[in-house]
Amino acid sequence: MNSTEVIKLVETLWAATDNNKRKEVFSLLRTTIPKDQKDLFDALVDNKRSGIRDSADSRILVLIHGIRTDGAWQRDVQREFLGVPNLQVHDLGYDVVTGMQLAGPFRAGPINKIVRDIRKLKDEEPLARISVIAHSFGTYVVSRILEDHPDISFDKIVLSGCLIKRSYPWDRNARNMRKSSIINDVGVRDIWPLIASCCTWGYGSTGRVGFKNATVTDRYFNYSHSEFFENHVQHIKKYWRPLFESDEIVPSEWELNPDRPKTGFLTLFAAHQKTGLAGLLLLSIALSVYFVFF
Repeated sequence: MNSTEVIKLVETLWAATDNNKRKEVFSLLRTTIPKDQKDLFDALVDNKRSGIRDSADSRILVLIHGIRTDGAWQRDVQREFLGVPNLQVHDLGYDVVTGMQLAGPFRAGPINKIVRDIRKLKDEEPLARISVIAHSFGTYVVSRILEDHPDISFDKIVLSGCLIKRSYPWDRNARNMRKSSIINDVGVRDIWPLIASCCTWGYGSTGRVGFKNATVTDRYFNYSHSEFFENHVQHIKKYWRPLFESDEIVPSEWELNPDRPKTGFLTLFAAHQKTGLAGLLLLSIALSVYFVFF
């Protein structure tokens, strides 16, 4: 039994066990846990027991993954956030979404599923403050939730690999959230937000170039699309945990380097919500004409 399986086991049984029977059930369960995983098991159970139910001190963090994945990084966040006071971390997901579905108009299924999950958590702890960390298509899910479901609001929002349009009305939909509460971690080598912005509709390239507005805090890193979860999850430890443990926004070391490369004109052109798509269409037309007549 590995650490991911232990985390899943505790999450599943905690939700399925009556509160009056949890002590007995988890005491028996502990005897079945391998010796090298007992410390993790104990920390997980202690974390669950320390959650303050139906209290303004209680905090819930939901994690929303992107397409073509089951969100393995969510288990890393759960493990690295152990011990953060009064914080429960829930990995939310949906059936796998393909690239064709991402580009198409049928996106409501994953969004509705996440909405139902969040409402269930709200029903269980009405006074808890809910925050979210989302990656890739998960960021688009967050934008649609805020846009279409005003009964759901977030205390903190962390975005990575962001596909939300630059013109997104945060001032209207985020309902008075502070700039320090909405963090957009940008990967300056991430091509997928550019592709999504140019090749389909409803998406933006903010995961590559940032929002650059008065509502969202952009942090820039020398990452590709999924490097936020690589390098022994250093990004999760160094940049995400402090935000939820002490409200600290740790500045990006890459941004502090005066010799870092600047964003090129072609990238900025492709990232533009109008010129990017128009440029792709013109290029397609030019190539078609070339192959037909030459």
